[in-house]
Amino acid sequence: MAISENDVPRLQQVIKIAMDNGASICEVLLYALNHKLGIPSIHTLRAWSTFTTITPTLGPIRNEQLDENIHSNVLSTRTGITSLCGVSFMIDEMALEEMAVHFGKYNMIGGLCWKHSNVVDPILCTYESAVRIAHKIHNREVHLGKEVTVIGVACFGEDELYPVLAAPTCKTEDAADMEGILTHAIERWSMTGAATSVGPVWLFATDGDATCHAAGHRLFIKHPLSMDSPLFAILSDMPGLNTLTGNKEVTLDFDFKHISKGICTLIRSPAHMTLNNGCIINAMMLSWYLLWLPAHNEASITKLLHPDDPQDVLRAIELMQAIIMFSQLQHNSIDNSFSTGVNIRADLVVIKLLSNLIESILLPFIDPNLSLTH
Repeated sequence: MAISENDVPRLQQVIKIAMDNGASICEVLLYALNHKLGIPSIHTLRAWSTFTTITPTLGPIRNEQLDENIHSNVLSTRTGITSLCGVSFMIDEMALEEMAVHFGKYNMIGGLCWKHSNVVDPILCTYESAVRIAHKIHNREVHLGKEVTVIGVACFGEDELYPVLAAPTCKTEDAADMEGILTHAIERWSMTGAATSVGPVWLFATDGDATCHAAGHRLFIKHPLSMDSPLFAILSDMPGLNTLTGNKEVTLDFDFKHISKGICTLIRSPAHMTLNNGCIINAMMLSWYLLWLPAHNEASITKLLHPDDPQDVLRAIELMQAIIMFSQLQHNSIDNSFSTGVNIRADLVVIKLLSNLIESILLPFIDPNLSLTH
């Protein structure tokens, strides 16, 4: 009120009272900004929001950590749901501040990479315990986690995501290590009874990491789909479809966001693509033609082809959709051999080929009306 009425003396009095009660200038400003923007306070969030608590991985990945997270985040939250559904496991990495953290609940040090944390005892018994851990970190026998590997579980037909693993990683894992993590997660899903009370694992989706891809191929692309499987009758009439699975018909999947980013990285690359008997497609060539789109200008095309963040998934999908839209708008020019010059028509034809490829990859992920028949 004092700010809205420009009541400077009143404002000074309010700030003085707050500082006399132990508040700092930063706290006063943060409080004022919080109210100005209508941001809920921590107290309000704790009272009205639901927070998901996950047991962190302190040391190597163990059964009890996965089991506790499956029980607390999945089984205990689905007590009223009796129908079974297919389950998707997903793995990805998240950014993590590189620092050691004391977890008072367990009196253990966290933030150390799971792969090498077996060389230290994370329990803080004495001052010497902390010194030994510090020496191990300094000598690079164990590392502070650069990222955290997260595994989440989702049920088909539902929007909820249930985290079951959060393990700091130093990014030195090989395919065998990742294979062990994926196998471990599926095994604990069955051993905790989640497979019979929630549903069986249908697929495991990996991120864009090549090491995780290799592990997924070893685990989930090794058995031909059995003729006795209910899926065989549906999928056998789709030539070219990969029908190899893992144990219990678990299939390998990829996060479509990484597929989109990979395609757009190739499109934007200074090294070009060659289609249709030698026609070159690169960012420079596309920038010239995409300017023909009514909804875009030079600035917007530059953002699509040269984004500040190459990991921006929405920007990648926008680029793919722009290429598809351009091809659709040039349909008449492509069909009419005399509507444009020879070189331009050759470019339009090759962009149409690229558009058809992109559309066949993108549509299944963004059009919910499509089915396997389509």
